[in-house]
Amino acid sequence: MNQGNVPSETSKKSITSIGSSPEELLNSLSESGCDWADKCAAADLLEETKKSLLAQLTVEFLRQGGTKSAAEAKALACKEYKDHLVKMVNARKEANKARVKYDSMKVYLNMVRTYEASRRVEMQML
Repeated sequence: MNQGNVPSETSKKSITSIGSSPEELLNSLSESGCDWADKCAAADLLEETKKSLLAQLTVEFLRQGGTKSAAEAKALACKEYKDHLVKMVNARKEANKARVKYDSMKVYLNMVRTYEASRRVEMQML
């Protein structure tokens, strides 16, 4: 959205590009939901492997000698662990964006349904 909460040209295009027939709208919503599910699963996988990676790196540093706490501190500071965290955060961000798109499409479909119901009522009044 731009200033004044007026939809930008790109948001107008994305709304109109999802289709107009009920089948197209349903397919667009379904695709959006699947995209969200895939991105959420990818983010979940990275989050679930965070502790495993930390343990693996800690063991590697323990083999080099030193205390467990020193090995864990080295593992936390390790580039491989930091890269994993960045990937994890970026994957969650993409999953959140996909969720916003999915929820926005649901709202749009509800708005279309309300508009169509109002049109039918207006037609009966004439």
